[in-house]
Amino acid sequence: MKKWMIDSMIEAPETCRYLFHNKETYVHKLVDIFLQKNHKEIVLVASGSSHNISQCARYAIENYLGVRVSCITPVTFSKYAYRFYEDALILCLSQSGKSTNTIEAVKKAKELSYDVAAISMRPESPITNYCENVLEYGTYAPGDDVFVCRGVPSSTLYFILFALEAGRRKGVYPEEKYHMRMAEIEVLIEAMPEIREKSAEFYNLNKEEFYSMKRVMTIGTGPGLGVAMEGALKIEETIGIASNAYETEEFLHGPAYEVKKDHALFIADLNDTMHLRHMQIFEAAKELTDRVYLITKSKELKGKNIMNIPEKICPYLLPILFIIPFQFIASSVCDDLRITAITIYNHRFSEMIKTKA
Repeated sequence: MKKWMIDSMIEAPETCRYLFHNKETYVHKLVDIFLQKNHKEIVLVASGSSHNISQCARYAIENYLGVRVSCITPVTFSKYAYRFYEDALILCLSQSGKSTNTIEAVKKAKELSYDVAAISMRPESPITNYCENVLEYGTYAPGDDVFVCRGVPSSTLYFILFALEAGRRKGVYPEEKYHMRMAEIEVLIEAMPEIREKSAEFYNLNKEEFYSMKRVMTIGTGPGLGVAMEGALKIEETIGIASNAYETEEFLHGPAYEVKKDHALFIADLNDTMHLRHMQIFEAAKELTDRVYLITKSKELKGKNIMNIPEKICPYLLPILFIIPFQFIASSVCDDLRITAITIYNHRFSEMIKTKA
């Protein structure tokens, strides 16, 4: 069954709701694996959107579970950075379970006798042949989710729920705060359709500028960096224009000099410790281009180029909502202009350079 990006976005709240109410079936399996030993680090090994998911969830895991989290791409892990992971749990992530690089990372981790688990969206995917500990996100649904518009929020939620459950059982995250976060997650899931509608309003106010973007840069810090990374990836793999994500301060150390009038800058402001700095950049960047857009938790800021997501919840949970505007923009520009980055040349290239088993 063929699905469009917007279909996956519409399904995402129910997918997240299902995972939340069935966390004992899916999430607790990873909790049990983590608590079997005194793991002091979690290494998230993933490519593409799965790598961005790991960046979105990284600081929630560190904050709720109290262990160091590293995010690394599979080929870097397999070829170069596979040493010095004592007392670590290696988690190899692949939405399809077919990523050849991620499968190689699983093999490398097993070769080195690391504790390793593989997590995919699809049961009985190829990655299951290479690892004893194979887990499912528990959010698989029939039909295509080619651009992972359903998978990014639900898989990010999976790791947040894992961190909260493991943190509580390990005794490092207080029971009172655990229940507070769980209540916030329910609020967040119910807010997803509203944020999608607000994304449509934001899009309609700015769509003429979005139609003619020649270059996109996205910036954020902490969990907002994962949002910026997935936002840039969605735009470049759908609309087919150059898009790059930068950590906020790193944007100022070179990339800012590239910005031209027909370039767009998106700031993912989760209203944490970098809020004031993001406001400075939002105002100053108007010297470079009129296409400066702010997606912010702050409800006081208003304007055509500002989208507010004023949910009173922990910032570590917010990537699930903040990714929605980027998905909507990518989907809507393609639908309105009837364009796609996927061409016969891309198809031929993909056939020559296999990335899926």
